[in-house]
Amino acid sequence: MILGINHICLSVPSLDQAVRFYCDQLGFRPVARSSWDKDSRMSRCAEQVMGISGTAADAVHLQGSNLILEIFEFTDGNPQSQNPERPVVDHGYTHFCLAVSDIDEEYGRLLAAGMKFLGEPTSVAPGVRSVYGRDPFGNVIELEQAAGRLLASKSAMEVVKEKFFSAALGAVFVAVFLAFFLWQTPHAFEGPLEPGEIEGYMSEIDRHSVLPEAEKQAFITRVQQWASNDDGRPVLMVNLMRHRDELGELPAEIEFKGTPDEANIFYEKVVAPLALRRGEYPLVGGDAQATSLIANSTEGANRWDRVVVMRAPSRRAFIEFMADPDYGPVVPYKLASTEVALVPIDSQVLVPDLRWVLGGLLLIVFLFINWRRAVSDLRRVTQSEFSE
Repeated sequence: MILGINHICLSVPSLDQAVRFYCDQLGFRPVARSSWDKDSRMSRCAEQVMGISGTAADAVHLQGSNLILEIFEFTDGNPQSQNPERPVVDHGYTHFCLAVSDIDEEYGRLLAAGMKFLGEPTSVAPGVRSVYGRDPFGNVIELEQAAGRLLASKSAMEVVKEKFFSAALGAVFVAVFLAFFLWQTPHAFEGPLEPGEIEGYMSEIDRHSVLPEAEKQAFITRVQQWASNDDGRPVLMVNLMRHRDELGELPAEIEFKGTPDEANIFYEKVVAPLALRRGEYPLVGGDAQATSLIANSTEGANRWDRVVVMRAPSRRAFIEFMADPDYGPVVPYKLASTEVALVPIDSQVLVPDLRWVLGGLLLIVFLFINWRRAVSDLRRVTQSEFSE
């Protein structure tokens, strides 16, 4: 199993000159040094490995940022010099690349130290700049800066792809958030209900409702008055419910045999998707723990069995929900199973459960601190690699 690159090797005419250049100018450090004579056991081993007989050499291992550079100076074995101006388009080994954090700074420093460059730092991809130069023996070295790269071994193209992926993913998330935000905040682009709209909705409610005529007209009158004062903003609908002991009377055209609870379950099963389709959802709901703690002389005012607060993006959304052809026929199930008070209120104060707010804030801070520590550790690793 291949684990990865361990070292790159160069053959040079002067080992001491090579060590001075790579250590003094490029930040490598010597970690091992060796040599062998042409008649030694090591020369015979080199023949088996390299396929060249009668070699003698001095060698050094230099530790770089994330690899080892091995350099040979062969004194026997008939070493041949390559063209020090050999173009990088020629077949075979062309160059190795050093990742840098500031390419202009490194380019200026090495240029002043006498390193010959083939050009100037150039943008080769979004956030990636590169320049080629030569060591004293003509071997080509690339300096490459990739914005956002923390590990020297990370491919610049991978960094670019990750940046594009992050940008695309961020754009998708922003688009989803904006679409949801506008869906839940229609007053940002819609005005209040117009009289013609209200009349249309009232006609639909009248057409599809199966309530007794007197109850239906009284309901339509109250809804119409509420709609005429529309400000376009979200609305909270407080549902106060009192369970009936027995199922109330249903319209003659409805055949239903069941308990009040079964009637209410059927109602909620039908209306839940109708409400969600228009952006309505429950903010809070629960069964009453006791009767009203403040006594009220009004009959029935002291006992409610369940309270649910629904949020609708606007009065238009809620009225459109009530005018849905599928809504009107199921309202009798609700009224036969419970006594209901439906009170719309402005969402002037809306505070989420502070336990979740605090927990969410602490989680965000925790993740942020650990993210910063991870980034700091990666930077320290990268900087220490370059400084070695």
